[in-house]
Amino acid sequence: MAELKSLPQEAETAEYELEIEIRSPNPPETRADMKILKAGEKWETSFTAFGIEGSNSAKLEASALPSVNLEKRLDYLLNYPHGCSEQITSAAFPQLWLKDLADNDKTIAHESAENIKAAINSLASRQMANGGIALWPGSYQPDNWVTSYAGHFIIEAEKLGYNVPSGFKQKWISYQRRTAQEWRFDTKYKYTANDQAYRLFTLALAGQPEKGAMNRLREAPGIPRLSNWLLAASFATSGRAEVAGELLDVRTTETEQDYWYYYYGSPIRDKSIILYTLTLLKNVDQALPLLKEVCDDLSSDSWYSTQSLAWALFSYMKWVEITPSDSKSAIKFTTTINGDKSDVSISSKQLSTKDISLAGGSNTVVIENRSENPVYVNLVRKGIPLVSDIPQAEKGLSMKVSYLNMQMKPIDQKDLVQGTDFMMIVKVASNLFSRVENIALTTMVPSGWEIQNTRLFEAQFGIKESSFDYRDFRDDRINTYFGLGQGETKTFTFVLNAAYKGIFYQPSLRAEAMYTENCYAGILGTKVAVRGE
Repeated sequence: MAELKSLPQEAETAEYELEIEIRSPNPPETRADMKILKAGEKWETSFTAFGIEGSNSAKLEASALPSVNLEKRLDYLLNYPHGCSEQITSAAFPQLWLKDLADNDKTIAHESAENIKAAINSLASRQMANGGIALWPGSYQPDNWVTSYAGHFIIEAEKLGYNVPSGFKQKWISYQRRTAQEWRFDTKYKYTANDQAYRLFTLALAGQPEKGAMNRLREAPGIPRLSNWLLAASFATSGRAEVAGELLDVRTTETEQDYWYYYYGSPIRDKSIILYTLTLLKNVDQALPLLKEVCDDLSSDSWYSTQSLAWALFSYMKWVEITPSDSKSAIKFTTTINGDKSDVSISSKQLSTKDISLAGGSNTVVIENRSENPVYVNLVRKGIPLVSDIPQAEKGLSMKVSYLNMQMKPIDQKDLVQGTDFMMIVKVASNLFSRVENIALTTMVPSGWEIQNTRLFEAQFGIKESSFDYRDFRDDRINTYFGLGQGETKTFTFVLNAAYKGIFYQPSLRAEAMYTENCYAGILGTKVAVRGE
């Protein structure tokens, strides 16, 4: 029998290139430098890009209009990490007029149009059987303020040519009319008059004014001042400007702080509603001082909720929309960016934006005003930091995190064996003297860990959690939304698995009240390891 001989094998290799998207767990940052250039004045500045390479960008804005820090404020709305119906509406609402402000820039017009369409479809998917809008998917009842807010946005969008899903508007109007007719003023619950006034305004805007309910609210004694402004907008929109004038008191633009809790209120949000009403009434002289206040607020570094920012931006844009273009207010200026010089001329209602091609090191920007009118300039830079510099801090809330194995014994999450199932226990407590709603708990996990379905372990390990309004599971994080009473503590449990060997960075954990300023708690991120057995 012949002997078989093995043949020598040549070494072989195979190569395959695959592009993998790498996402930083840290949030993007936006920094803005604003200047007002008088006639003939020049501004020179230099800067270096910050953040991970490829994540950084810079843009120069210039306008004859008072600055509202548009790029930074709108970027905050567009990149807000949570997505209740209020936040979806707030991100899209100002974009309705963005293309006009940017002089129909094709890129801006296309992006804003796509965002608006997506928001309309998302809100339509959250419409309940009775026609109201749910704050979160799966909610058992509508949120009245959000129902009016979302409807307000969709009516304005429809007027600008956007398609609204079939049946949405009819069901929404039915809900608004039915609720408006059933509402009665109760001195114990005065704040509901704001809901009613906004509801009546949106019905008037939709061409379906509920006149009987409008007259009843007009005659109600001692309704909140904001209700008067929204009711005035209702009468003005329905063609009764003389009644609207009787309701207005322009001597004060202050509103009652006691009612903010119930409907996402704040000083700038309420001022913006009043500015919007005065704009609808074409009371330009009375609107101008308020416009300046809103612009000054937006140009500051102050924190504002999504509701406050959206109202401030679109009331400003609505004012720009009705203001006639003035050739005397047009501006001319020269920009020199990294040695590249260009002359720019824009009308009084336009916003000039120019993307800056970043140099490897220092970048230089020179802008000179060559007109008789002031030029409002804003240099906006963006980037994602390699390591988050969010400090560990507590204000109004406190948070504690512990890690247990499946036998309910403490473990060190910084050193885990591959394949280990374990639990992250997060306790969030309120240190406030009143209830706070709409708290967002963001629990991000490192790349080496995987999120498990907690429900599969509830019965076996007796896991019990506190109640919450909504929970959003994603590949790398779990967002939990809830409210806390005075001094209340809630406990949330997440089951995880140490899936991949290596050294990873665990992002910081954060709990924050989305509509309450200076109410948050954070725990710093840290390096963690997953090792083989």
